Amino acid sequence: MTGRRFDPSVYRDPAPAPWLIHALGPFVRHLVLPRVIRLRRLELPATDRARLRVAIHPATAAFIGPNHPEFMTDWMIDKEISRRVSPLMAHWAAYEIVNVNPLAQRFWLANNLIAAAPGGGGKAYSVAWARRGHGVLLHPEGAVSWHADVVGPLVSGIVDMAWDCAAALERDGEPRPVSTVPIAWKLVFETDVSRGLGREMAHMEHVLGLPSRGGLDAGPRFAALQVALLARKAEKLGITVGGLSPALPPHDYFTAQEHAEAALRARLAERYGPHDGDPARALHRLRRAVRARAAIDPEGTRADRARLGELTRLAGFPRAIYDVPTLAQEHIAENLKRTRALLLTRGMAEAMHNLVPRAVAARVAHMRVAEPVAVREAYAQAGGGGTDAETVKRRLLDTHRERLVATLARLVAELAPVTDRFRRPNPLFSGGTRD
Repeated sequence: MTGRRFDPSVYRDPAPAPWLIHALGPFVRHLVLPRVIRLRRLELPATDRARLRVAIHPATAAFIGPNHPEFMTDWMIDKEISRRVSPLMAHWAAYEIVNVNPLAQRFWLANNLIAAAPGGGGKAYSVAWARRGHGVLLHPEGAVSWHADVVGPLVSGIVDMAWDCAAALERDGEPRPVSTVPIAWKLVFETDVSRGLGREMAHMEHVLGLPSRGGLDAGPRFAALQVALLARKAEKLGITVGGLSPALPPHDYFTAQEHAEAALRARLAERYGPHDGDPARALHRLRRAVRARAAIDPEGTRADRARLGELTRLAGFPRAIYDVPTLAQEHIAENLKRTRALLLTRGMAEAMHNLVPRAVAARVAHMRVAEPVAVREAYAQAGGGGTDAETVKRRLLDTHRERLVATLARLVAELAPVTDRFRRPNPLFSGGTRD
């Protein structure tokens, strides 16, 4: 790359350095996880660890697909999984992270990170590396969800790669099983973290110029923050539907939010056409459409980006998840981190926090491993795929998600005695009414 301008979108294969990977394992475990990420411990029962070791070893080809509730914390948990089971495992990451500059790129490629660069060779590298028995880990939800108890729609990459791997092994006559491995984890505060939540909200109130609500408990203060943000953004973006105002009655909150979302979607549809279907993918298509128009209409797209940013924020706070009588500490914390990453972006301190969003207090990660999805068997039963290949692959992806959802649901239920102790009344709860 000497003499050429560095282009972060250009893909390069990883060049794993085993000495560096092995050296960083204890560093992540003993420093990054407890001190930076504030993870007190990672709980992985012996039966789940055994299931993971059966799926990932030198005689298998495994593609590991966990849920993706957080940014950075998930990545460090990924590294801890590989340290315990397969240190040379390959990991997928956004190319903006892997290729941020030439020095960072060399470091991350040496750590066996695969940059998800458009049109790159990451899939081919993953298939080859999985065939070596080390495993490949990627989060099939794609973007981080910031929803601890929910699994979003999955993208097909994990099954596509496993399918290609099965085809290559079949072609070469190598009797190696191929599977995708669903892993679910949940991060839990085991003590009352009101002070940490209060500090986070106080910081956001101060930076955003909102009234301080320091005299309120975490639940009412969180509700007041949501109301104030919705009212301010609606006024700034010229939305007048839903009777939005700082004095919005809390029980009307989600109706007002839905009116605001509808108004924002209508404004954007006027300029870019309707974007229906899965909300996350619709937002992704809108972002691409706005970027494509930026050169010819900079002023208009500036306003569109503001509308799209607020629509993204509101989409992350849906009635289906948050219109409930009480909120767990974890639900409040996840929303604060998501909101902070979207709205507090100026200055080095905020940039560093958004790159490494530190939890408001120490947590424990509870992890469970679902039954792997046997891709090689499905490939063989389909006779190599043929005309039914896409149908079989969709079924495999659905199976991966079903097992991931079921495993997470069991984990949430198992941990309820811990999380329920610190639930707060939710002033935004509509009481079951729908306008």
